[in-house]
Amino acid sequence: MFEAFCYFPLMAIHKKAESKYGQAGYPAVERLIDTEDFNEINSAFEKAYGELDQIAKKKKGFKTQKDARTAMRSLELTLDLFRELLAIKYRLQEEAAKRAQKQQ
Repeated sequence: MFEAFCYFPLMAIHKKAESKYGQAGYPAVERLIDTEDFNEINSAFEKAYGELDQIAKKKKGFKTQKDARTAMRSLELTLDLFRELLAIKYRLQEEAAKRAQKQQ
């Protein structure tokens, strides 16, 4: 079986290519939403956010601080996106369950 590397910002997730994931072009995201196993990505984001927070607090230069804050905001938006995708997944599952009950 072929193996593929799926890249996320700040970390690489190694997984075997499966026909179940990757249909929308984002196999790593699809796998995360399907399995709901966010431990690895949460720890990577937490570490990166902490490092960016330290950079933002240093008095090296305004551009560096601004870039760090921008990157921190990007991480926050990415996590918001995962929450929204999970909410959509749950809504779709509820609708499918309602349709199944109506058909019975």
